[in-house]
Amino acid sequence: MTISVETEQRGALVVKIVGTTSVAAGGQGALANPEGKILMVTKTTLHVKTPSTGAANIDVGIAAAAATDAVDIINALAMNGAIGGKVYNGHARQNTGKTEITAPIPWTSTGFLCITGSASLVGLEAYLFVEYFRLPA
Repeated sequence: MTISVETEQRGALVVKIVGTTSVAAGGQGALANPEGKILMVTKTTLHVKTPSTGAANIDVGIAAAAATDAVDIINALAMNGAIGGKVYNGHARQNTGKTEITAPIPWTSTGFLCITGSASLVGLEAYLFVEYFRLPA
């Protein structure tokens, strides 16, 4: 048997989120795939430094187009109130062995990480930590 290292990878991003007034799909921000390769997001963590000034939820997910309200990482998490300094898990991987991973979807080489607000997220400052690995083409 032989093994070899196929690629050496960095595998992590820190995405700063500064809330805006946009309620458009992907309107809070859309990040193009940073490596131009198919990526599998394995873990996401959201640290809220400062909450939004008004009531609003945030959606985060992977999609083919930037203008998409994707929810496969975070779905309708409230971003106002007493949440400053709190840390939230993004999507949860299944704990059962031999289970197909169905969310989040693979981040295609031309896909986007999309962030959408249900209402104005002005005042929000948050950091999304994204861990991933490359899938073979």
